[in-house]
Amino acid sequence: MLELTNVAAFTHSKSPEKTNEDFILLPSKIEGGYLFGVADGVGSYLGADFASKLAIKIFSKIQSIPNETEIDKILLNIRNKIGELDSINVDFFQAATTLTIGVVEDEGLHIIHVGDCRLYLKKEQKLLSLTKDHTQHQKLLDAGLYTERQLKKMSGKNVLVTALSKNINLEYQYSFHSVKDLVDEQGNILLYVMSDGAHEFWEKRPKFSLNTMNSPTAFSTSLQKRIEKNGPSDDYSLVSVKFKVKL
Repeated sequence: MLELTNVAAFTHSKSPEKTNEDFILLPSKIEGGYLFGVADGVGSYLGADFASKLAIKIFSKIQSIPNETEIDKILLNIRNKIGELDSINVDFFQAATTLTIGVVEDEGLHIIHVGDCRLYLKKEQKLLSLTKDHTQHQKLLDAGLYTERQLKKMSGKNVLVTALSKNINLEYQYSFHSVKDLVDEQGNILLYVMSDGAHEFWEKRPKFSLNTMNSPTAFSTSLQKRIEKNGPSDDYSLVSVKFKVKL
């Protein structure tokens, strides 16, 4: 049995003059578990904020844990609805968004992932990414053509190879992680979903105190302060959750 014990989140635009193209889904209770996530509208295309909001809105209406066939249908529905945005504004014909959703239940964690937001699990004193970026850099890394060190010196880090858009064939990552692989020594599960504007600053210095790592509230406050102290390079969002596993 799961008990949601702590939640913290933020979502902000890069600057006050700019529209925030990220959209978050705070943990919502559904039949059998909890659902939460982050969508990051692809900022190089008009209508990005509409696309991210639409993706989260559709997932927020889910009432039970979807199976893989239902996930296909949900994502295709999002893709099709994004494709209809040009009826609002013809310039929205290329609107697109990334999306990372976590669904936690007694048996474990389901992840639905498109793009370059990340879902992390706190493991000991580190955060372990349970998603893989759908970017050109990751594709080159997977092919064994370059090392991570070599890629750091190359451009194209944030070039997406897929997103939710009517102009892109649907590709996504689905994974399931058993509860025994998620729970820590204290019987807790701590998960963090970040847009790329947030995890960029985490990865530059992936460390906080153990007390901070164990508290979504403290982690959220500390990461937001770090981003704003250094100056955001993109919209930045985080949803962090802590569950107590009761056997």
